[in-house]
Amino acid sequence: MLDLSVPRTDSPQPGKVETRPRETADWLERLPFASPIDAAQQLAMAMYTLNRRPLGADVRLALMALYRPVVARAAAGLEAMLLESGVPPHQQQRQTGILLRELHNEHAIGYKQILVTLSGERPNAPPSGRFADAAACLQAAQHDLQSACYLTYVIVPAGIWGELHHVYRFIQANRLENRPGETAPAVNVSYRKALLLALADPPRMSPLEIMHARQLIDSFVHHATLGAAPADARAGFAIPIDSDAPPHHLAASLPDAGLWLDTDGLCRHLRDTALRLRAGATPSGVGLPSHLDGGLCIALSKRLAKLWSRGARREFKRHATPGSAVEMVAGVSAIHRLLEQTHNDNAPDTDDVAICDTTLPLPPSINATIWTVVNDSASGSALSGTPDAPLNLKVGDPVALRPAGRDTDCSLGVIRWVRMRDARHVELGIERLSPHLQPVWVRPLRGQRKVHAEPALFLPGIAALKQGDRLLLPRHIYQTGMDAEVWHPPRQYLLTFGRCLEHTAAYDLVEFNVFVDKPT
Repeated sequence: MLDLSVPRTDSPQPGKVETRPRETADWLERLPFASPIDAAQQLAMAMYTLNRRPLGADVRLALMALYRPVVARAAAGLEAMLLESGVPPHQQQRQTGILLRELHNEHAIGYKQILVTLSGERPNAPPSGRFADAAACLQAAQHDLQSACYLTYVIVPAGIWGELHHVYRFIQANRLENRPGETAPAVNVSYRKALLLALADPPRMSPLEIMHARQLIDSFVHHATLGAAPADARAGFAIPIDSDAPPHHLAASLPDAGLWLDTDGLCRHLRDTALRLRAGATPSGVGLPSHLDGGLCIALSKRLAKLWSRGARREFKRHATPGSAVEMVAGVSAIHRLLEQTHNDNAPDTDDVAICDTTLPLPPSINATIWTVVNDSASGSALSGTPDAPLNLKVGDPVALRPAGRDTDCSLGVIRWVRMRDARHVELGIERLSPHLQPVWVRPLRGQRKVHAEPALFLPGIAALKQGDRLLLPRHIYQTGMDAEVWHPPRQYLLTFGRCLEHTAAYDLVEFNVFVDKPT
């Protein structure tokens, strides 16, 4: 028996909505797609009303077939507006994220209503072709809702995974899991996409990386298969099909799950894809959409192949830290200003230092935010907080940390994952980069033309780790082999940028070689 959560249709009507297919198609064509928010709001309200109105399964199925491509078009517009979103988001980003989730949720409810109606009409009969079509569209809509949650860093609502597992198991029992819907891929395909996206570890990705990962999954999902757990040690994951939970990297084996996602072929294909792209192939040449970023596809192919190979293990044990708190400042420029506030004498003066073209004013006040340390390990920590302002923190942002209320030196970390429990409650995963850092000014030398000095961070080397000195630069500065002037009191030196050790949307972490060094 199919058990899905749907709103009642016998309550007083929430409003008027068109239910005639031809008139509905005309209305959908007139939606203001130039304004994705307006179009999405009208769509969400119309589907909300439809989902609470009694309709026959055939009528509702015909209407949802008209809505589906329009929902996809409006959702794509909203997603483009969220590419720069972080946590906590600005008000417009927060409202856009809420609207995107509501749009996909109402779309999924429409197909759940169809399945519930069909199940009630013939409770003991095997599912029909209409049932398989609606189930395929439901799984795709639930996957879209899951993606919207990941893009906005909120928790996937309770019940979503339970329904994804439940519908797949029901359809599989009736041997319809490979039958494609008229407007959506087969239940088997959408279900595998949802599993793979959850295992891609979206909290550790930027919105752009999530969207690229979805394209890789869409293109290569046929290389992953569902079935019984293999006898040999293949790459894959047990699926907790009797729970309301996604598969997890830290639970590689669930003996009673009864379902296994085999990712061995997918991982081999991803490694081959990365090699071909690195050798000069274009995204379209390896079976991906041509508009994707080739460099990002290489990085994601390697990263996803590792994530989908086997269950992960923590490198370091985590320790609870009850009651401890830290002050945090995010961003290269803000961290630089914080450090210069602490050491005002480090600011260069144009009368004595040739690196600066103009007098540098005293840095504005920096307000650090306070975060509770949830747990700590040798590699980093998990933080929790409820910031009063929309900080718009993103995966890959550098952060300076120090114990709250203590006038000590800062350490440097980077945000590796983000998650929102509700509209204000934020959780962050921080990886440690360096226990010490110093503010410096860097002026790149591009040919003969001098540009203005830029704030950057100097990370002293750690001999015990055989780690040399490094520079953390804003993203727009670094070029391999470029020369630069650096003001680093009490020194001023010329250097050449070396290898880039890491790059994120916020910084480049680079090695360098000094070739002129003079005290000032």
